[in-house]
Amino acid sequence: APGTGLPQARRYLAAVSTSSYGYFAGGTAPPQVCTIDRLDFSNETLSLPGTGLPQARNALAAVSSSSYGYFGGGLNSPPTTYYCIIDRLDFSNETISVPGTGLPYYRGKQGGTSSNSYGYFGGGYNGSSYLATIDRIDFSNETISTPGSFSVGRENLAAVSSSSYGYFGGGYSTPPATYHCTIDRLDFSNETISDIGDLSQARRYLSAVSTSSYGYFGGGT
Repeated sequence: APGTGLPQARRYLAAVSTSSYGYFAGGTAPPQVCTIDRLDFSNETLSLPGTGLPQARNALAAVSSSSYGYFGGGLNSPPTTYYCIIDRLDFSNETISVPGTGLPYYRGKQGGTSSNSYGYFGGGYNGSSYLATIDRIDFSNETISTPGSFSVGRENLAAVSSSSYGYFGGGYSTPPATYHCTIDRLDFSNETISDIGDLSQARRYLSAVSTSSYGYFGGGT
């Protein structure tokens, strides 16, 4: 432990990072929170950068460009409410804004990953259906489109990326109650989706990180 922790214990949050800082947003303690905590990589101290999400929510997902972090979807309860909002964190001044567009579906518990040009939100749940769609935010103009979908809708999955591909792994759907081990690959060059194999164990609530050469899926239930 680097000697510091989040000022409030919580789960189901989302995170983005620059070369200098990491940002942890939202989550539930409960209740749901709108806080964004900043971790300074140079000295591992925590601070509040002076802004938070405009809507407290958990089970959101995050993608990022070199200039902005985007926090999409999520839910709040009670009563259970799903969101399609996308909030943008400006890395240069740490202000939050809504870039004028949102996800086409209300959803939470989705996965998120990024290429140099686009961010992709995949899967999730909207209160009645497990979603298979992948929604794309164009970093150049912040418009939303839906370039494709998985073969099976699922929630609580995780995602990694290389320079050429995004990978969405694991998840859960019902009925019947099914834990998924599938890894779906998104080809950034033509946005086709393919099933390239399986995780070693079917699970949900996993997390993922990646280098330029490898992606790692860890934990879950």
